Amino acid sequence: MATLAIEIMDSASGKMAEDVIVQVRKIVGDEWQDLMNAKTDGNGHAVLAASDDIKDGGYFEILVFLGAYFDQTGRVLPQFKMVDIVPLRFGVESAQSNITLRMSANPHSYSADFSTEIKRLNLV
Repeated sequence: MATLAIEIMDSASGKMAEDVIVQVRKIVGDEWQDLMNAKTDGNGHAVLAASDDIKDGGYFEILVFLGAYFDQTGRVLPQFKMVDIVPLRFGVESAQSNITLRMSANPHSYSADFSTEIKRLNLV
């Protein structure tokens, strides 16, 4: 069963970002359909979509609420945050393996990349 997940590193503290609010949606027909709202766990990880939602592929959008996360960490931030709600829009083909979006963020910048877990076939 394939999943779409996110892992977020708080590069300012050197720790995984816990309790980051993340929303995910998928375009179905001509409309965006909300799939899930989640929060990252103590390892900065959250599953965002299960196999049924990604098996046919499509366009997705993830909203990562980093400004709210950095507010709750007690950092003093300007009124107009440099990094606040980060939208990540992307397309995937039919998913046969787990897809993880890995993100590193601080109050002034972020970077993101994708990785997939290739499932091994047992050939006899």
